[in-house]
Amino acid sequence: MILNNKGDYQLYRNKMKRHPEFSPLSDEDLDRVISAMTIKTFHRGQVLFDQGDPRRNYYFLISGVAKSFHWDENGDEQLYLYIRSNKGFPYIGLFEDENYAYSVETMTEVKLAVIPMTLYETLLRENPEMMVNAIREMSSIINTTETQLQRMVTTSAKCRVWNAIWFLGQQIGDKQDDGTVLIPYPMTLIELSKVSGTTRETTSLMVQQLVAEGKVQYSRKYFKILSV
Repeated sequence: MILNNKGDYQLYRNKMKRHPEFSPLSDEDLDRVISAMTIKTFHRGQVLFDQGDPRRNYYFLISGVAKSFHWDENGDEQLYLYIRSNKGFPYIGLFEDENYAYSVETMTEVKLAVIPMTLYETLLRENPEMMVNAIREMSSIINTTETQLQRMVTTSAKCRVWNAIWFLGQQIGDKQDDGTVLIPYPMTLIELSKVSGTTRETTSLMVQQLVAEGKVQYSRKYFKILSV
């Protein structure tokens, strides 16, 4: 959807202006972004781009959840990060790479803004404060990835599954008033097994144990973390 409607134009302009990464932009620069971007909707399970595709666009997730992953030398899927609403991507390869370093697939129905990468990088060069905000976002991604690696380095299947659920809570969970963390998106045991690096059968058994111990709830594919 190209923003020809005046109401839609103002709606997304205000949304982008409130986001920390785009808030430093002048009205003129913000108009450049809105004029160049398109709004697209994708169903669950669709690939936005593949590892190795030309790095043409920067994406801003308006609603929904996506996951980023790459393929290792054995052809196995390796999770990178989950991406939830009000987050942009990709950051890897800015100013240098010609191709995307990883793939992104939708986990739910998503709506996102598609911005030409050349424009996004031009704005970063022209706006030091915007560049600082992008670097902060990149730093947050690096910290999250390092924490994930540290927590997943264990031979205990139970710990791996528990840490994978914790990781999901950190990435896409919503903290509740009672201190629990709800992951408000359906998560299959097959998907969780990919995150934890265990088989589907082992994942199912470990989830049952965690439920019995009162650490998590799992109902209709939704997780709630009871104990952090």
